Amino acid sequence: MLREFVERKIRRQIVRRSLLISTLAFAAIVVIWHAESLAGLAHPLRMFINNIHGGLTALAMQLSGGAVDSFTLSPAGGYTISFEGGADALTMSAGYLGSAMLGAAMFFLVNRAPHLIRLLSAATGLFTVAFLTLFIRPESTSDMLSMAICYGFGALLVFLGWSGKGDINKLGSLKSITQVVMTIVALMTGLHILLDLPHVLSAPASLETAAQLTITNPVAYFAETVMPSLTVNSIAIAWSGIAIALMGVAFYFGITRQLKRIPKDDDIV
Repeated sequence: MLREFVERKIRRQIVRRSLLISTLAFAAIVVIWHAESLAGLAHPLRMFINNIHGGLTALAMQLSGGAVDSFTLSPAGGYTISFEGGADALTMSAGYLGSAMLGAAMFFLVNRAPHLIRLLSAATGLFTVAFLTLFIRPESTSDMLSMAICYGFGALLVFLGWSGKGDINKLGSLKSITQVVMTIVALMTGLHILLDLPHVLSAPASLETAAQLTITNPVAYFAETVMPSLTVNSIAIAWSGIAIALMGVAFYFGITRQLKRIPKDDDIV
């Protein structure tokens, strides 16, 4: 009975600690993302998340019959895709909605299947490094700094995946650190549209010059070309709601349901 009591207590501590880490991680992300004084810290995070956002967009372009000519990461953390064709309904929504689905899945796995954390970390790091190597072509010397930062973050994730062993219940262990990092990555990915909401609600859909058309806000461009009867605000709110709902489902099955499934101690005397 004593052993069962201790095991239940430890299980509750593990789940509650995941809840605390998740809350603090997202609060930190919001502050870092929007505080001008912390722009330097937010810079590599923006580049990393835009790698995922841009990668999903580029994939959607090719799956919908388009062609991606180049993908360039900018020193400001944004990305530029030169492409032809593709279905606007899919390509303009793939970045934010695809990130919402991917982030929710990552959050669930990080908190519900801790034995997969190292594999997930290594896979995310390898994706980052491979995507940079295969698809991103720097157009100026300054872009090399952006690539170096993203390479470094990708290498860190691979390192944590390779060596992140230890007791996940000890905050100082590499496995625990890996869980914290991957929780942050999952939240940034899944709630990307919420972090970008001020930009989404204010930036124009596109900028047109004699040489080319540059899409600056995929949400606004989606509103113009796919659903002209709706406003940018309504689409942004709807997509934000989808992202929150997906993360809420992942949160319930990854954390809340675990707490509910742990038996109470009434039967232990």
